[in-house]
Amino acid sequence: MNREKLDDLLKRALEPLGYELYHWELTWQGRKRKLLVYIDRPGGVTLDDCVRASRAIDALLDLEDPIPGPYILEVSSPGVERGLWEKRHYERALGKTIKVDLARPVAGRKRLRAVLRRVVDDEVELEVEGRLVSVPLGDIVRAHVVYMPEGT
Repeated sequence: MNREKLDDLLKRALEPLGYELYHWELTWQGRKRKLLVYIDRPGGVTLDDCVRASRAIDALLDLEDPIPGPYILEVSSPGVERGLWEKRHYERALGKTIKVDLARPVAGRKRLRAVLRRVVDDEVELEVEGRLVSVPLGDIVRAHVVYMPEGT
């Protein structure tokens, strides 16, 4: 399976509907593969949006057949505690509190809860307990935004 081709097909299915391809993953669920597609748009995504996007993706993937064998398609919103996979995701989360799991310790820890202050080149600058630390994007194993209700 060609990741670039699948990425292009997903974008081609979503863009005419006004959705952005936020992220996608192809994993195994039992004996079948699972294609999980996260979509986004200004103002957020509803369940109806996910259904429309799923139909458009399904139709195009049936036609192009980029995934060998059976698979399950799931379309979802990235949610308020959205994962951060790409540099553009971090850029959108500036000023927000995030949780980060690291490959190597920073400030003596491999798991941080911090405010995302800057994204420069291939690094993020995080404010951890009042201190600024720089972390290469390549050292981040997993990251997501922490939901903070208004007024907290």
